[in-house]
Amino acid sequence: MRICCPLLLLLIGACTACAQPDEPPMDARVLADGEDASAWGAWEATIAPDATHARSGSALRFHVDVNHETGEVGHPIGWPRTNTPVAEDLRDWTRWDFIDFWVYADSSRESLPPAALGFIVRSPNKENSFSVNLDLRKGEWAHCRFPTANLPNPGDCTGVQFFITEANYAHGDVVDFWIDDLSLLRYAEPTIISASPLSRLHYADAPVLRVRVELTGLEEGGTAEVLARLAREDTTLCEGSARLGPGIHTVPLQVTEVPAGEYELQTRIAGSDRFVTAPVRVLSSPWEAD
Repeated sequence: MRICCPLLLLLIGACTACAQPDEPPMDARVLADGEDASAWGAWEATIAPDATHARSGSALRFHVDVNHETGEVGHPIGWPRTNTPVAEDLRDWTRWDFIDFWVYADSSRESLPPAALGFIVRSPNKENSFSVNLDLRKGEWAHCRFPTANLPNPGDCTGVQFFITEANYAHGDVVDFWIDDLSLLRYAEPTIISASPLSRLHYADAPVLRVRVELTGLEEGGTAEVLARLAREDTTLCEGSARLGPGIHTVPLQVTEVPAGEYELQTRIAGSDRFVTAPVRVLSSPWEAD
């Protein structure tokens, strides 16, 4: 079994319409239960449990009647929003890999505008908050996942917020978002997030191919054996291994007698059949004699 790098779809601002296939097992911490909205506040909007659109049970329905004539003083065309605090003893997200949620969108409009919904992870200092605009489609579920490594301050996350920018909507628009399964996720077993050569071009006479590996899913202080090989079709031309802890590493792969051509770098955890792959082109050395 082989999978491509699982973070290729995790660009900031990106939501996918479905979960990623063949995903390793994950631990989860639920941040919002769709059965209870008592911890959420709302301004120029309402939020309440609703089963109309929910992946199971109820989801949180964030409802806004867009009004360009009323609202906060000085900002009649403002930012209807809803938010919830994170308990003080749960604010350190550094041991989690992702913040993850699903959103179903509906509206009186024929279609939603770009940046239909905003999402914020708050920190004590506004400058360290994480903010992203989500492009959503009316009448569809979107799966949104963001690496906690992209948060400016993952060690002190004080709250989460959803909002719309009324300037993106027309006066009188009605918009609803069903927010479901808002959770923190982390891999429950050693997992390679990404693995790629530092250079996709490699000269045939260079003895070492340097591989950048990002590893997660380990217990604190734990390590895992990572295997890497350069292959073409079913033939392995060179291979190596390294025992690594969590985080980003550069691993030297010894390369000898590899002719020029197109190859695949295959990286996996020892004992796993999940490969992370990346292309490598081997070039004839400019120093070889004619």
